[in-house]
Parts: sequence; structure tokens; C-alpha cells
Amino acid sequence: MRRIYFIIILLVSVGFFFFVGVRAGDIFPLNEMFNKTENETAEETYIEEQETEPEEESEPDLRTVNMVVGGDITAHVPQIDQAHVGDGEYDFSPSFEIIAPYLQAADIAVGDLETSQAGPDMPFWGYTGYSGYPLFNAPQALSEALADAGFDVFTMANNHTLDRGLDGLYNSIDHVRSLGVETFGAYKSWEERDNPLIIDQNGLKIAFVAYTYSTNGIPVPEGHEYCVNMTVEFEDISPVIADIEAAEAAGADLIAVFPHWGGMYSNEPNPQYLRERAAQMAEAGADLILGGHPHYIQPIEWFFNQNDDGTERATLAVYSLGNFISNQHYPHNPSQYVEYGLLLDIDLTKNMDNGDTWISDVDYEITWCYRDWRHRVLPLTPVLNADPDEYNLSQSKVEELRDWQQRNIEVVEKYGHSDDKNIALSIAESMLNRAMTQHQ
Repeated sequence: MRRIYFIIILLVSVGFFFFVGVRAGDIFPLNEMFNKTENETAEETYIEEQETEPEEESEPDLRTVNMVVGGDITAHVPQIDQAHVGDGEYDFSPSFEIIAPYLQAADIAVGDLETSQAGPDMPFWGYTGYSGYPLFNAPQALSEALADAGFDVFTMANNHTLDRGLDGLYNSIDHVRSLGVETFGAYKSWEERDNPLIIDQNGLKIAFVAYTYSTNGIPVPEGHEYCVNMTVEFEDISPVIADIEAAEAAGADLIAVFPHWGGMYSNEPNPQYLRERAAQMAEAGADLILGGHPHYIQPIEWFFNQNDDGTERATLAVYSLGNFISNQHYPHNPSQYVEYGLLLDIDLTKNMDNGDTWISDVDYEITWCYRDWRHRVLPLTPVLNADPDEYNLSQSKVEELRDWQQRNIEVVEKYGHSDDKNIALSIAESMLNRAMTQHQ
């Protein structure tokens, strides 16, 4: 009987200590054991989910740069007189206040500065002070207003490059660069001349090359042939080809050539061999050929070649962008075409993963220089869709402008621009598909 009591007391004692131990978690830490198992299970589940969960697909690194390009920029005496505000001060800013947003929205805005910016005290060939045609020298307030309006780069290779001689050219280059604006086509040394201007915009490197057909009989000083790129009438373009090749060797992704060429006051390239020269530049590696000098808008033409890797490459050629701003007008000039220009809007794309580059889009706006309203440069599409009073126009003038807009569009399209642009866009699409495929 005492053995039975002993067994009962032993069992009660063991039960009591077991109960206390469980409650205290000291003797048998079941909660800890259980929780640890639960945590380990959760962690293993999370790891398994991470291993089996598909990774998010990344996109190829594509960069696009928008470039806007305007035509010839000249300042005749009436423009200079209008800009004079007294005491030797000038203000050209009203001329650009309406077109400025188009320039400022671009990553790079380029124009053809076809006048000296030498200052008022630079005599040359009997001319001094400020002057218009035939030896242009505008107040430096002109380039200041152009820079404020949004221009980033000027080509300075044209037939008026030496209108104030070599020292006047140096002054012009120095002043423009002091505004933070890049220049090309005219230089201050051989070293500058032999190092192509390459602008790195968002990882896309664009080279700028410019040549003129002439300096209007003003001789290039001996020993200073570097001061302006010139090839007479573009009969021999081997120097242009050499500069295209040098730009490519220097690491340019895309190459823009600005030829100042051809006969004036014509809606087509004149002489016609300029079309052959454009084709040769395109074959050599030029991606953009953006012409000036004729003072009329001329057609857009596309050229298609193959890259070394077999992919197709499109080259855009605009034989003449016409006038961005000037005082040229009819009947002083042969036609009202001199009052219009082409503002080109180009998208350029680079695949940063493999270096492919291409033209991804092109558009344009016909502009008009409103001589009777401080030579304001007006984009015609919004102007023609607005109330005429907003732009100091009569309804009859609006209809006239509408007619000239259409005439200029017909000139642009003469060599099949829109149809060939579709081919260029299909090349762009194939390059995009290639980027996506290679990135997978």
C-alpha cells in the first residue's frame, strides 16, 4: 500500500515540475522550439519563393537627343536700325521672342551665323562700324539675343566669314563663345581646326563639320588657312570626306555636315551635282547634311547605306534651310521665298548597350520673317491657327501666308521626303527591335 502511495506522490511531483517548467519555458522550452521551427519554415518558404519568382525584365539603355536647326542668320541695315535703342545700344530680342520656345525646348539648337560680330571698331576694306550687305558686321547684341533665344551652336563657315578680316573673325568667335555658344567651321588655330567639335549630349556624341564654297573673293591670309573650311564650289569634297572620317575616328556617334553651297534664289540644288556630293558624304558616314546659302528652302532627300555590321543607315539631307532671319524681301529679291525658312526638328537615338545610333524622327516647321513687326520670326502652323490680331496680321495676309506655306511644303517634298522618311522610320524600328533582342 505504501508503494502505491509512493508512486502516486512521484507522479504528482513530476507532473507539477513539468507544468511549472513549461510555464516558465526553462525546462522544456516548447514555445521556443515551436517558434523556431515556425520561423525556419517561414524563412525557407521565403527563400524558395525568391528562387522561383521570375526576375523583372530590364529595358535596354536608349538615349534620345532632340536637335533643332535653323537657316541663315543675317542682319541687314534695316534690322540694325530697328534694333537701335539709343546711346549705341541695340536690342534684337523682339525678333526671337515668339520662336524662342521652339529653340529652348531642344537639347541642341543650331544656326548659321552669317554676319560678323567683330564690334564697332574693326575697319576693313573701307567699311567700319556696323554694316549690312556686302560686308556684314552686326552689333554683338545680335548673338546675345540669339543665345538668349536658345541657340547653342553656330556654324561660321560661310561666304561672309571674313567680312571683317581675320581679326574681325577672331573677335566674332571670342564674343560668341563668351556667351556659352559653341562654334565650328571657322577657327583661331590649326589645333582648333584639326580637332572636330563633338558635343556629348546625354551620352550621344554628335560631331559638327562645316564648309563654305567661297569667302566672296576675300583672300584667306597666307599661313592662316585654318581660319575657315573652304572647298571651291564643292567640286572637290575630299577635305569634307577627310573631316567626316576624322570625326568618326575621334569617337563621334553621329556626324552632321553643314555645307554652305549652291546658287542663290533657287528652289533646287544648283548646280545639280550637289545631289551627287550629298550622296558621297552620306556614303562616307555623314548622318545629317544641312545646307545653307541659297536663301530659299530646298528639298529634303534621304540616302540609305549599310553600316559595317550590315545594318541599314539613313542619312537626312536638306539642301537649303532658307533664311531664319534677314531683311531680304520681294521685290528687292526675285521672290517672296526669301522671307521663309525651315526649322528642322530631329530626334537622334543611341543604344548605350551596343553603341548603335540612328535617326528616330524628323519633323519641320515653315517659318516667316515678319519684316514690318521688328523682323519677328514666326512659326506658321500656330500663327495660321490663331486669331490674326494676335500676330498683327490681316485676314488677307493670313491667307497669303497659308498659300506660301503650302508652296514651301511642296518644295520640301519634291524629292520624296515623306515616303523616304517612312523607310527611315522602319530602319529606326528595326534598330529598336535589335536593341530589345540583344538585351534579353
